[in-house]
Amino acid sequence: MRQGQVTVTVPLSGTVSDDGDLRGGYITAIAVPTLTSGDLLIHGGFDTTSASFTRLLQAPPNSGDLRFTTGVGSRMVLWPDSLRSPSFIRLETGVAQAAARSFIVRFSSA
Repeated sequence: MRQGQVTVTVPLSGTVSDDGDLRGGYITAIAVPTLTSGDLLIHGGFDTTSASFTRLLQAPPNSGDLRFTTGVGSRMVLWPDSLRSPSFIRLETGVAQAAARSFIVRFSSA
């Protein structure tokens, strides 16, 4: 089983991170730094073309955006075992950040 981590960063005054490459793996946890505020949403894509990234949705019956309540951060999001993740991800915060924020995304492959 391959394990590793990638770091993605939401820029100053931004809400969406750069790309995280998870090819061949799936998310196991996300370390959320101190934030200005906001929920954490996940975008997924099958390649790094910007237009291919879309927000992940919860499975029915909930069917809304896959959203983790992180408030002001300093949290560890444990990824549900029932969810797989796409090859590439971006993280989105609910509000623009007052400083650049780096998130550590742990991944594993079966």
